[in-house]
Parts: sequence; C-alpha cells; structure tokens
Amino acid sequence: MKVLKKIAGIAFAIAFLMAIVLFTNIGHQYISIANAKIIFIGAGAVGLLLNLITFQSGKHNAVFNFIYWIGSIILFVGLVFLLMRWPNGFYILVAGVITLGVSILLPTDWITPKSDDSDLLDNID
Repeated sequence: MKVLKKIAGIAFAIAFLMAIVLFTNIGHQYISIANAKIIFIGAGAVGLLLNLITFQSGKHNAVFNFIYWIGSIILFVGLVFLLMRWPNGFYILVAGVITLGVSILLPTDWITPKSDDSDLLDNID
C-alpha cells in the first residue's frame, strides 16, 4: 500500500506541474499546451485512482477518506471539462468543491475513530 501511495504522490506532483503550465502559462515554452493537457489528465487520473483504491489506509476514518476522494475526483472531472471546453464544467467543479467542503466539515467523531480505553485498569493501591 505504501508503494501505491508513493506512486500516487508522484503522479499528483506531475499533474500539479502541468496544472501550473495550463492555468498560468508559465513554462509553456518547454512543453506544449496539448501535451500538458494529456499529462495533466493522465497523471491526475492515476493519482486519484490509486488514492481511491487505498483510501481505507489513510490517517482518518474510512468515511472521511471516501467522501474526500470522491470530491477530489468530481473536482478533477470538472477541471478536465473546463480544459476540454466541454459544457457544464463549471457546475461539476462547484459540485466537487462542495463535496470536499462537506468532507472537511464532517463532525470530528466521524473523522477520527474513538479510542476504546475500556481495557485499561487503574490500580493505584
């Protein structure tokens, strides 16, 4: 699982660099916009897919991780729609941001599992 998380992290880093090229036009002299789009979509999809596969091994509760990664996927799909100039990309992007917001605003007892200290005995005699 750790190897998949590392691969996903590298894929996210590559996708982030391509997003900088696509949305700011910084570095477009080194890579064409068409190639940056392809790499952004491919690397982002790989990173999201690998993280969705391993969402149960995260720091938080599986419910939080699942909602967070589903929101991330919706957000990514919205970005792809915007890049490809397909209709309704903005609405998909907003739906992804709302889903991510819901995952962050979940109650704390849903996010972090409660520790069961019932087995601990205090014998101060």
